[in-house]
Amino acid sequence: MQTHLANVLDLELSCYPDNIFPADERQEIIEIGLTTVNLATREILKVRSIPIIPTMSSISPFCTELTGWTEASLKKQGVEFSEAIRRLTDLYGSRSRLLVTDSPGDKQAMDWQCAIFGLPPAFGDEELNVSVLWSIKTDCFRNVKLEHKLNRLGLDFVGTPHRADDDSHNIARLLLKLV
Repeated sequence: MQTHLANVLDLELSCYPDNIFPADERQEIIEIGLTTVNLATREILKVRSIPIIPTMSSISPFCTELTGWTEASLKKQGVEFSEAIRRLTDLYGSRSRLLVTDSPGDKQAMDWQCAIFGLPPAFGDEELNVSVLWSIKTDCFRNVKLEHKLNRLGLDFVGTPHRADDDSHNIARLLLKLV
């Protein structure tokens, strides 16, 4: 880790009921939520959302209901995946900062999609899964939702669940409460 800053990541991916996609489609990242935390001062510095224009799937009504994103809104507000990776690396130092997630699946999804697009990984090797830290601190070793983790520590979820920026912000709040 090269800095006292950490990036807290949450992703939203295209989805269908029961995760059954049409034959010509595959799941992909449609929103990157990134919250920057100063580990030295224990404060949240910035929360951002990077919507991604989908190229490998459609946005199903199920996905819209879950995330709030429509295909039209992603095409209007989103950027290409390669541009999102450029922003992560150039603007937010993603390769040199500690990556904090709520599960190993987010980094795996990023690494997979970077490989599909022929891009180098967006994040370095330093990763902290806040769920592991939470389990050790609370002595609860089963998988529970972010809202439950926050509630157990006396915090309410702020924002809208399944919006990547709000989820990353709440993961950052959980991290700061635990440390």
